[in-house]
Amino acid sequence: MDRTILGIDPGTREMGLAVIRGPKLIAYGVRTLRNGERPYDVIGQARQAVLDLIRQFHVEVVAIEKPLRIATKRASLVTVIAEELKARSRELALQVVELSPEEVRKAVVGDPWAKKLTVARTLVENGFPELRSKLPKPPARAVLGFRPGEKYWLHMFDALAVALCAQPRARDAR
Repeated sequence: MDRTILGIDPGTREMGLAVIRGPKLIAYGVRTLRNGERPYDVIGQARQAVLDLIRQFHVEVVAIEKPLRIATKRASLVTVIAEELKARSRELALQVVELSPEEVRKAVVGDPWAKKLTVARTLVENGFPELRSKLPKPPARAVLGFRPGEKYWLHMFDALAVALCAQPRARDAR
């Protein structure tokens, strides 16, 4: 029997979430985190969103994309959010799998340096056609990149990729 896995792409503004059981996508979304007066407001919102999904879908494995180690306040906050989510998951006796972005992209696309849009397209083409409407249109001029709202769903695609890559490790832990 396949285990229920929650994939998380942590962030300080948007957090991608995807719940899978075997090849089936059970739930997905992007949680917008509102900056409160203190950093722990954002941490609390992320924690609550994850705990709600764990309860609702009886999650057994929490898979988190490792934050990039960059010396900025925002990157530090993402690291704290990821650590908080791992700690709460372990308190609930859930298996926690942490994967680097490079590991995930190599597993999904075959290229550890693939772009987010390439990962998303690969997921749609290889088992998740229902998510096609969530794919952003590539920018007319690549040098300009995506406009702010266009990359919103890419967080969810990253979370789905993380959950899928955690499946072999989740099976090993049984």
